Amino acid sequence: MAEPILKQGSNDPAVRDLQEALKALGYDVGPVDGVFGAKTESAVKKFQQAKEIAVDGVVGRITWINIDEADQSHPALKIGSAGLPVRRLQSRMSAVGYNTGGVDGRFDAVTEAAVKKLQQDFHLSIDGVVGAQTWQVVDALENEGGVS
Repeated sequence: MAEPILKQGSNDPAVRDLQEALKALGYDVGPVDGVFGAKTESAVKKFQQAKEIAVDGVVGRITWINIDEADQSHPALKIGSAGLPVRRLQSRMSAVGYNTGGVDGRFDAVTEAAVKKLQQDFHLSIDGVVGAQTWQVVDALENEGGVS
């Protein structure tokens, strides 16, 4: 499931995810309230400018990909984890055919099942936890599957 296209006036639940992600990256979105207002649009434009992508204040596929890849940390992830590293995990796994239940930044049972399948496919310890070895595989996915 692809993320929705968001712009000023959008009230999709994904607006809150967008605001939380941009805030975590250091952008001032104003209150994280799920309302795509002027502050959120300004933060989106600053992010787009910093990433040297089209600065239009609209969050489409390219902007989402850049948001998902902006944080390159490798924290241990498991059920209940949330935030940008989870989005990156879900984005990369979805791009190569694993069903993570969407890219929403929330590590739930569907994401855990996808991680276990990946761990099985790559002969890792199957525990549903994304640790160092699983991150190595996930990071390699971007080179094999690419982001299409």
